[in-house]
Amino acid sequence: MLNYPITAFKTKTIVAFCFIFICIPVISQAQISISGVVTSGTNGATLPGANVTVKGTTNGTSTDANGYYKLKVENEQAVLVFSFLGFVTQEIMVGNRRTINVALNPDVAVLNDVVVVGYGIQEEGVLTSAITSVQGAEIQNTPVVSASGLLQGRAAGVQVSSSSGAPGSGLRIKIRGTSSISGSSDPLYIVDGVPIQTGNFGLDTGGATTSAMSFINPDDIVSITVLKDASATSIYGARAANGVVLIKTKRGADKPLQIQFGTYFGTQQAINTPDLVNGSQFEMLQNEAARNNGEPVPYPNPEQAINTDWANLIFRTGSIRNYDLSISGGNEEVQYAISGGHFNQKGITKPALFRRSAARVNLDLDATEKLSFGTSISYTHSHRNRARNNDNISGVLPGVYFYPPNLPVYQPDGTYTTFSIFENPVAGATEVDFDMNVNRFIGNVFTEYEFTPDLFGKASWSYDHMLVREKRYNNTSTVNGASVNGSALSTTAINRSWTAEVTLNYIKSIGDHNFNALIGGSMQARNFERTTAEGQQFPSDDFRYIEAAAVQTASSTGTSSGLASLFGRLQYNYDRRYLATLTVRRDASSRFGENNQWGTFPSIGLGWAISEESFFNADWISELKLRASYGITGNQGGIGDYQSLGLWIGSSYGNSPGTITDQLANPDLRWETTRQFDIGLDIGLFNERVTITYDYYSKYTTDLLLAVPVPSSTGFQTLVQNFGELSNKGMELAISAGIIQRQDLAWTATFNIAGNRNMIEKLAAPFNVYNRDPFRYKEGIPMFSFYFHKQLGVDPETGAPVFADINGDGVFDINTDRTIVGNANPDFFGGLTNTVNFNQFDLSVFLQYNYGSEQLNWNRFFQEHGGTRNTGYLSSQLDRWQEPGDVTMVPKMTRENYRAGLRPSRFVEDGSYIRLKNVTLGYSLPQELSGKLGINNARIYFTGQNLFTITNYSGLDPEVTATATNPLTKGIEFYTIPHAKTYMIGFDITF
Repeated sequence: MLNYPITAFKTKTIVAFCFIFICIPVISQAQISISGVVTSGTNGATLPGANVTVKGTTNGTSTDANGYYKLKVENEQAVLVFSFLGFVTQEIMVGNRRTINVALNPDVAVLNDVVVVGYGIQEEGVLTSAITSVQGAEIQNTPVVSASGLLQGRAAGVQVSSSSGAPGSGLRIKIRGTSSISGSSDPLYIVDGVPIQTGNFGLDTGGATTSAMSFINPDDIVSITVLKDASATSIYGARAANGVVLIKTKRGADKPLQIQFGTYFGTQQAINTPDLVNGSQFEMLQNEAARNNGEPVPYPNPEQAINTDWANLIFRTGSIRNYDLSISGGNEEVQYAISGGHFNQKGITKPALFRRSAARVNLDLDATEKLSFGTSISYTHSHRNRARNNDNISGVLPGVYFYPPNLPVYQPDGTYTTFSIFENPVAGATEVDFDMNVNRFIGNVFTEYEFTPDLFGKASWSYDHMLVREKRYNNTSTVNGASVNGSALSTTAINRSWTAEVTLNYIKSIGDHNFNALIGGSMQARNFERTTAEGQQFPSDDFRYIEAAAVQTASSTGTSSGLASLFGRLQYNYDRRYLATLTVRRDASSRFGENNQWGTFPSIGLGWAISEESFFNADWISELKLRASYGITGNQGGIGDYQSLGLWIGSSYGNSPGTITDQLANPDLRWETTRQFDIGLDIGLFNERVTITYDYYSKYTTDLLLAVPVPSSTGFQTLVQNFGELSNKGMELAISAGIIQRQDLAWTATFNIAGNRNMIEKLAAPFNVYNRDPFRYKEGIPMFSFYFHKQLGVDPETGAPVFADINGDGVFDINTDRTIVGNANPDFFGGLTNTVNFNQFDLSVFLQYNYGSEQLNWNRFFQEHGGTRNTGYLSSQLDRWQEPGDVTMVPKMTRENYRAGLRPSRFVEDGSYIRLKNVTLGYSLPQELSGKLGINNARIYFTGQNLFTITNYSGLDPEVTATATNPLTKGIEFYTIPHAKTYMIGFDITF
């Protein structure tokens, strides 16, 4: 097996380079040492690269990546000049101060906040890329379980959906549509410079995933930046086709010790629970189906039936609580930020539970005026008590739907009532142990050196280690455990990844010509191992370790991969009017064939700041900038680590060991490649009271990695090849308006809307996807298209369903008259946030919406069965046709009307919704009072989440996707736990 040869020579080179950085001596002869932090006066963000000079001299320096500077002056009469492009210059006399922190106010005429970009920051006013940032109060005042939730509805073009409402479940993030069919469409996540591992590393519980971002304490985050177009993402090359999410956590500063404590707690309830028939209705419907089929009725007295409310036995009032403590501060040489947090959530269905304990240390050390070191270290332990749900029919929630309500929970002898192959919901919730424990360490160390005031170097090494332990025991009271006298499974998975990077950054201004050049190199290696053991036939349920099982089996697997990269970027602007960004990255991946391991990913971004021109004299327009970009990015997530190789696996013939061919080699396998064009417009009105950003983009992906049919003479059915093309086109609009801006009252509204059109342009052959083929993939239609028989209605005279004759032969045929009836992609989506500050009160109201998508209510398909099964019914079955003249979409209950093979389109529903996602009302103590109490500030708040949803969808939740582990599916509810309606109270206090 191939493991990319990251040689000892290359490793030693990186170590030597880092050593050089560390060992460079610096001598300073100044008499008075001054230090501090330079920040933006608008949002408090630090300003790396700001100039600090002594007035009237050539003595000066620049702030580092954290906005920190250190400078020596001759005497206390010296005047420091603080300047940064786009901000108003400040002059401050030193006097008797030795720490001078400065907040620079933006120059409205040139509009300059700074935003995080790949491997650095850039001034917003000279930005040529499509970038969205969420920071400040939007993060600090929004309590969420996962950091992914901070992006939902707040970043134009970023669609965030849940796999489930279960605690700790994953959130699916799509940036500008889906750029791969079989591969991962997850963005690349970078946390404090560390590329973190994503994916579902746990056992499958029926489509539900584990969120990569659930391991990050949201309270540690200071900003989240989304890189969307190729000009912004191509610096990350082969991993950037799906966009990049940059997360920055809080760091220390040269300031006195600050202690912050925050907590919130609350209750949760399901926004919806299953609408099922009761026992009497169930027996009545079963009798009606039997009569219509000419059979004897099975229940002579439906009115005397048992009425078991299975949903009420499983759903419960959940709880949520969180505690966070952070300590930060520092001096001229050392700045620190240390935090810890604990989160605990009891789910709205039994026995779901999620706990997370997290700790983080961010440390910065200035060894000399030019040499600095730093580290970011985080450790997270999470525990999930899970239950099989979603698309696994043996799970807890499926049992609620399938179990007839006329059955009791227990038999007279105290044992659980059993029914067919399904698990008794109460037994599934109380008699199955299914625990997942994850220990994750993410850390990096770095060193920076200022060769000259214009030339900076940085070397870093990062490590991401994830240890996942899961165990499951089905005792003899359950269906799965009874037949084998108890069954247990235990698995341990270790996922390790390290990255080494070296960069040089040169910043220079020559008259009106401004340059920012970056070059660098990167190496990354990943290793994955999993060991699984299973046991059956236990002496009793008191013995649950596999050692006690009479029948034991075990298996193990492992894989590894490597990535080597070179990259560079040049940012240029002339007099802040004419802007250009040139980027190129070259990657080599061990995943691809020996003929195509290297890939090159260039991009160009251009901008014209029209408002900077001398002829532009519209005073009410503070910014008018036109942007355009084009570039290429790659995707290596569509295949496994050894997909290009001819593989053999172990086998046996009789009692003799041997090997057999498992996979054909494809040395020409190469990257999926996405070419993206973007044109954008940035507008600022009335001194930035109103800002507008509009983007149109077109993405075209070629060389899709797909399993393509091959001749049977090869001995195989398919071979992974580069065959297929996919397009995404769309627009994004974001508007922010300071509606009221007074000293005692401020009201700000932000709105964003985005729409994406996806299309399969080229495919080797059509294929269907998932249980009973509800999805169809073929050329000329979007991904996630639903493939059903188009139901036109129900014949009011006979009660038989009426379907469209698709092929036009005059007769409906169950095999040939199936067609596309919609897809799960929304026409547009976005969010609206209103923030009001009145004296000491603050109010935030956040609405999130999705319009034009179809949602497959697969629950209805199985629970609106017309009596063809003896399982439970949804209440929608009560709307069935009963007598001539009835107008309905639910057919008469006969075997013919619900025969196998029918896929009626009535189960594909409008999935549009608008949801009141978050409402927060807070009150902060006045500074006079908090000062008397010896605290810096204190705030108490009340929060409601998912308070109401407006939708025509009849299922539990239009937002969930039950099959999130399958990249070919979307927009399907299949026994999925809905979101929770949450009410919380919390407070934050800072000393």
